[in-house]
Amino acid sequence: MISTQVMTGIVILPAGRDDAFEDYKRFVREGHPIDDIESYLDEDDLELFRTTSDEDLVHVWGTSVDGAWRNVERNDIVLVYHDGEFVARGQVLQLRHDPNLAEYLWKENVDHGRWDDESPWEYMTFLTDVEEVDVDIEEFNELVGYDETYRPQGFTRVADKRLDQLAKEGSVETAIADLTDAGERVHPVDDEDDEDDEDDGPTPNLADQLRAASTDGNAHEEFEKLVAKAFSRLGCTADWIEGGGDTDVEIRSPEHIVVEVKARGNGRVNSLEVTNVDKHRRQRGADHAIVVAPGFAPKVITNAETTDLTTLAVDDLIELLDRRDRYAVPPEETLALLTRSGAFQDDRLDLLDESIQDRIDAGETLLAVIRALERADGAVETAEDVRWIVVGMEDSDDVPTTEEVRSALQLLAHPTVGVVGQDEEGYRATTDYENGVQLVRSLGEIVHSPALAEEAD
Repeated sequence: MISTQVMTGIVILPAGRDDAFEDYKRFVREGHPIDDIESYLDEDDLELFRTTSDEDLVHVWGTSVDGAWRNVERNDIVLVYHDGEFVARGQVLQLRHDPNLAEYLWKENVDHGRWDDESPWEYMTFLTDVEEVDVDIEEFNELVGYDETYRPQGFTRVADKRLDQLAKEGSVETAIADLTDAGERVHPVDDEDDEDDEDDGPTPNLADQLRAASTDGNAHEEFEKLVAKAFSRLGCTADWIEGGGDTDVEIRSPEHIVVEVKARGNGRVNSLEVTNVDKHRRQRGADHAIVVAPGFAPKVITNAETTDLTTLAVDDLIELLDRRDRYAVPPEETLALLTRSGAFQDDRLDLLDESIQDRIDAGETLLAVIRALERADGAVETAEDVRWIVVGMEDSDDVPTTEEVRSALQLLAHPTVGVVGQDEEGYRATTDYENGVQLVRSLGEIVHSPALAEEAD
C-alpha cells in the first residue's frame, strides 16, 4: 500500500488553571508509572510504552473535546500552555480513547475534584520527548498568524492552512524548534543536485560524496544529508532530521521508514544497538528501520537476520541509485527489498536485477509487437501470426513466445492504451512506431533497456 505524506500538526494542551497545571506536572512533565496502568492496556500499547520509555513512565493528557482530538496524528508536536506562555513541548506517541483508564487516572488518582462524569477526559494523548520550554504566547501567535490577543481556552489543533504556511518556509518541526529552542529541525530533501559553485569547481557526484562522508568522522551531518538525498533520488519522500537524538532520516512515502546513519572512520560498524533503533522506530510510528553505514562487521550482518531492521552498506545504496538512474526502478520495488529484515546483500541485488531484466524483456516485446503490426500489410489475424512477423524481424533467437505476444497485444489493445486495434479481421496498429515507443515509455511498470531508448531516439 502506498502511503501519503501527512504534514506534522501542532496541538495545544491548555493547563491554565492551577489544578490543570498540577495535572500537567504530574502526568505530562513527571509521567505516570506504566506498571500502575498495565491492566488497562492492550499488548501493543504496553509494548510501545515500555519500548519507548527510558524510565517505565507514560506521559499522558486527557480531554473531553473529541472533535479536535480526532484530528491529531502520531508525531504531531504538542505545546502545553500556562499563564501567558508555553511551558513544555513534546510529540504525540499514541492516541487512545479509554474512559476506564481516564477515570482511574483523573478521578481516583487526584484530589482536585474536577472530574465530571458527564464530560470525562476520556480522549487521551500519550506523549514522548517532553521538554520544558519558555515561549511567550505572543511569539507563537505571530508565528502561526493568530491575533496577538489569542489565548488557548481548550484542547486545540492548529488549522492546516496555518501549518501550510510554516511548511512553505521549511517545515513545521523546524519552525517550532526555532521558536522553542527545543526539539528537532526537519529539512525536506529533493533529488536535485546542488548547483555547481563556479569558484570551487564542479561538485563531486553523489556516489563519491557518499563514500567520502561515510568514513569521515567529522562529516556525520553531511553524511546524513547525503543519505536523505539518496533516498529522495530513489523516488522516496525523505526528510533530513537535524540534531535529532534518534532518527537521522525519515522516509514518509511510499512507506514510512526511519533511517539511522552511522559514519565510521574504519569503514564498518562493529556493533549495533538494535533496541535503540527499534525504540526510535516505534516513537515515530514507522513501519520499518534501516541502518546505513560504510559497511558492517560479519557478526552484525549475521545478527541482522534476527532483528526487525535492515542494514544497508553505502556501496549497496550506490548500486540501488545506479539501477534507479539507468532503469527508473519504482521506489516501491526498491523498498520491498529494503524492508525485508536482515542485511541487504548481493542476493537482493540479484533479485532486483532479475526483475529489471523481466521488465526490459516485456518492454522489448511490446515494441516488437508494435513494429510488427506497423510493417504488416493490413490486419494480422492471430497472436501466432504476429509472432512469426517478429521472428522474421529479429536477428537473435531470443524471440517472445506466442503467449507473451498475446499478453502484449491485450495490453496494447486496452482502451486506456489504444496503440493496437482489434476487430473481426484481427489486430492492427493504430499509431506509428515512434508514438508507440513514447507510450510504452510512459507505462510505469515497464523498464526500458538503453538499446531501446537509443532506437527510439
